[in-house]
Amino acid sequence: MEAPDLGISLNDRLTALGNQLIDVHIWLREELAELRESLGDGRPKELQAHCLAFCSALERHHTGEDAVAFPQLAEEFPELRPTLESLSRDHLMVTSIMGNLQALLDGLGPAASPAERTRALGELDGLAALLDSHFAFEERKLTAALNSLRHTGPTPDYLLPDEF
Repeated sequence: MEAPDLGISLNDRLTALGNQLIDVHIWLREELAELRESLGDGRPKELQAHCLAFCSALERHHTGEDAVAFPQLAEEFPELRPTLESLSRDHLMVTSIMGNLQALLDGLGPAASPAERTRALGELDGLAALLDSHFAFEERKLTAALNSLRHTGPTPDYLLPDEF
């Protein structure tokens, strides 16, 4: 029995890796926007849980890039090494901001003061600005290279969105 022709070539599958990077970035941006919106809702426990889930998903994504994608890209595209090093430094800054944000949110009680909320919102806005710039730069610099990688297995975990 022949395998069904799904109309998908090997090259289509390879191209999907770069597109999946963009898709996971879109999803992460949407989750961050929801997190920001929930800051005004006044429910610290839900906000803390949402932040923890978001931070976990983002950390998994960046860890996967640093451990798997970036070394492979550096090997196949040595000219990308300075870009990859810059992106890895961004990951460290993002981790630091996420730690600050999580600590701020952990300290918010049911009757958080306007100053506490403003400070948390400032951290969240800083994270959003850094991520937006980081994602755009990463997509611009790496999508074509990712699309050319000879990956035929399942989608790597760091390119999949989490389900909260």
